Amino acid sequence: MPEFLKVNTGVAQLAIWRIEEDEDALKRIIGGDSFPVLMQFQDPKRRLEWLATRCCLKMLGITDSIIYAPNRRPYLSNDRQHISISHSYPYVAVIASTDFYVGLDIESLDRPYAKIADKYLTLGEIAWIDVHDDDRMALVWSAKEAFYKLPGMEGLNSFVDITMLPIARVQKQGLLRMRVRMNGRVQTFSMEYAFLEGYAVTWVACNPNMLAGLTQA
Repeated sequence: MPEFLKVNTGVAQLAIWRIEEDEDALKRIIGGDSFPVLMQFQDPKRRLEWLATRCCLKMLGITDSIIYAPNRRPYLSNDRQHISISHSYPYVAVIASTDFYVGLDIESLDRPYAKIADKYLTLGEIAWIDVHDDDRMALVWSAKEAFYKLPGMEGLNSFVDITMLPIARVQKQGLLRMRVRMNGRVQTFSMEYAFLEGYAVTWVACNPNMLAGLTQA
C-alpha cells in the first residue's frame, strides 16, 4: 500500500508517502510518460523523492506544477493554494491549503540531537527537555524547521525566537504549541505532529492575518 498517510485538518490537507516502489512504478502511479525534470537529478534517492512528491500531489487532487521562488519556497503554478514540501528518505510529504499559510518538516529520529542541542534549544526548552530523549528533541528541531517555512519567517533565530512549550506526554500523534518572538511581539501558535517508523513529522497551518500581526515591523 504506497499511500502511507493522508490527513485533513479542516484548513489544510497533508499527504505522506513511504517510498517502496521503483521509478517505473511511481511513474505509473503519477501517469504520463514524460518526466524531463528527472534529468536534473543523478542521485537515485533524489529521483524517487521527486516522483513521490508528485504522488502526494495526486493524492491531494493537485495537478498544477511546482515552481520554486528564489528563496526555494515552493508554490503552485496556478497560485491558488499554499504548499510546503519535506522529504527524508524513504518518506515524502506535501501539505496544501487554500486559505492558510503552511509549513512542514520530516526528521529522522536517528540523528545526534544531543550533540547539537546548544545550537537550537532555548533556555526555556532546556529546562524541560532531556537532550537524550530523541522523540522530544526531534520534535523541537522539526517544528522549528516547519515554522521557518511560513512566509516571512526566514529571519528568525531558532535559539532565541522560537520556543516549544512543554509537552506532558509524547504520543503517536498530537498537538504542539510554539511561542514565537518577532519585531518585539510574542505570539503562540499551534502545530501538529505525528511519528512514523523512525521519523517525526510536524506541520503548521497559519491564518495569514495572525502571521501578519507578527511580521509587521
